[in-house]
Amino acid sequence: MKKGLFIGLLCMLLIALSACGNSNSSTSGQGSDSDDTIRVITTAGGAPFGIIDPKTSKYEGFMYDIINDLAKRAELKVEMQTAEWDSLIPSLQSDKADVIVDGMYITEERKKVINFTEPVFGYGEGLIVQEGDTKTTSLEDLKGKTVGVQIGTSYKDMLEENNGSLDLNIKTYETNADLLKDIQNKRLDAAIADSPTFTYLKSKNPDAKFRVVEDYVPSLAGEIGIGIAKDNIALVDKLNEAITAAKEDGTFKEIYEKWGVDWDFNE
Repeated sequence: MKKGLFIGLLCMLLIALSACGNSNSSTSGQGSDSDDTIRVITTAGGAPFGIIDPKTSKYEGFMYDIINDLAKRAELKVEMQTAEWDSLIPSLQSDKADVIVDGMYITEERKKVINFTEPVFGYGEGLIVQEGDTKTTSLEDLKGKTVGVQIGTSYKDMLEENNGSLDLNIKTYETNADLLKDIQNKRLDAAIADSPTFTYLKSKNPDAKFRVVEDYVPSLAGEIGIGIAKDNIALVDKLNEAITAAKEDGTFKEIYEKWGVDWDFNE
């Protein structure tokens, strides 16, 4: 794959992220226009999870394919909007959105403030290093180095918890796009981020100037679900019913294969 294609992919990521936080007809804080419409909020933070195609302005990614399939089964319409990562949960709490569709782990802390559906995907964090770095394979190898991480994520908490023994210089980023630029410009020694996103980017451009460490063993492997407001139990039940059907009839596996990801939800 040529350098131009990678620049194009990165531009798609940046353009998608520039839309985050912009208001539209669905971000006014009012309820959706009808009971059969769900207002979906997302960061559109990067393929394969989800991105806005700058040519078509359409949302693309496996998480969007999943919510569209589930909504169809539940006889619901989907209305999309974007926001920064740390605005996703507050948007549910303030009734600016009904559903979070993103790479959000189901955690006990988050379950205190929002509901989740049954898991729709699972993965662990990835270790991303500079091109040519073949020695860094674990968190211990990062001792004393400058490491990037996205703000508001479980990865940031994990790095801070381990920082006493690792003596890291932790740099935080609003977006993975900015994090990726600093890796390639050698302003970071490494980064901890969503492994599917960076594996996908690398697969589309093998000559990209970063490396996803294949031997890295994630310490935060977890499952992601669709976030729903605490008081909307009926929607949780509807989507859970659709999730069960989509797993049983093979639709989830088809979506994973389309986007080059995999997860064994039977484990």
